[in-house]
Amino acid sequence: MSEKLRLTEQNDGQSVEVHVGEAVTVSLPENATTGYRWAVEEADPSVVEVREGQAHYTSGAVGSGGRVEWIFLPKAPGTTLITLKQWRPWEGASSIAERYRFTLRVVP
Repeated sequence: MSEKLRLTEQNDGQSVEVHVGEAVTVSLPENATTGYRWAVEEADPSVVEVREGQAHYTSGAVGSGGRVEWIFLPKAPGTTLITLKQWRPWEGASSIAERYRFTLRVVP
């Protein structure tokens, strides 16, 4: 796996193209102490493998935020809309505060 692209909140709504095996990392701001966490809402599993999000909080201060990173590993040619949602899972869909979307086009 080689990292091809690194996307942040500035890339919301964009379309990106990568080759099979070139990983795409999405890094988004998160403060877990608010209860709101990012989760993958949509991604075609026949086109891309989703690796679990990893939180990176640089400050040890209580209540401080950081970033969470998701890795998307393209495994077959195709196009998929990838959507992440920031929500409180125990409160359900009504708690969705924000969505992040990008279109991933995978070529051989």
